[in-house]
Amino acid sequence: IAVEHLGGIRERVRLRRDQRDTLSSWPFHQLGQHLAYKAKRAGVPFLEVDAAYTSQRCPRCGHTERANRPTRDHFRCRRCGLAGPADVVAGVNVRDRARSVWAFVTMPVPQPV
Repeated sequence: IAVEHLGGIRERVRLRRDQRDTLSSWPFHQLGQHLAYKAKRAGVPFLEVDAAYTSQRCPRCGHTERANRPTRDHFRCRRCGLAGPADVVAGVNVRDRARSVWAFVTMPVPQPV
């Protein structure tokens, strides 16, 4: 299971005044703790990855630009043309980051010669 690091989310998100109470009542830290606990209990790997630019980076060509997100819900790469729902693209980027981290976490330690 791979998720974005949820710490500091309240400081990163800008909302309208009428939505602020809803965001403040969400227990992000608790959600992360429950996911980690349940994953460990089931023997499933759990990783939190840096969320920086996951919604602006193209998973196909790697091009990162704010203009890749013309609207809140839509992604379109300015370089290669890949298009789709922004949340799906961000999820693919989170998955790819977790795979990269997982390769280093599970890499065997070289034995001294």
